[in-house]
Amino acid sequence: MPFSQVFQSLGAIASIIAPAKRPIRPLEIDLEAFQPLSKAERAVLGRWVSEDGAIRLDLRPNGRFGKQRDQAPSHGGRYEVDASQLYFESDAGHVWSGELRRGQLAFGEKRFRRTMQLDPARLVQSDR
Repeated sequence: MPFSQVFQSLGAIASIIAPAKRPIRPLEIDLEAFQPLSKAERAVLGRWVSEDGAIRLDLRPNGRFGKQRDQAPSHGGRYEVDASQLYFESDAGHVWSGELRRGQLAFGEKRFRRTMQLDPARLVQSDR
C-alpha cells in the first residue's frame, strides 16, 4: 500500500475520532484593558533616589522599573507590589525585594527617598 493511501486512511480515522473544528477560546486575560492601580501600587510610583544620590530608581505604572547608577549603564526589569513589600526581577535575572517604610524604600541597608511622584492616569497611555 503506498504511503499516500496510508495517510489518507489515517486522516479519515482521525476525522472520525476528533472533531474537525475546535471552538475558539477567548483570551482569558485582556491585555488591552486598563486595570486600576491599587493604593499600594500608587504609593510607590515615581522616581526614587538613594540617600547618597548614586542610584536612581524609576517605578512605572506598567510594572516596569528602570535603575541607573552614576557611572554604570542603566538597566531595568519588572516589579510587583504586595502591600508594603516590593519584589523586583531585573531583565538579567537578578531578584531582590524591598519594603516601603515611612515614605522610604528600603533594600537591605540602602534607603531611597522619592524625588518625583508620577501621575498614573497620565502615564499609562504613554507606557503602552
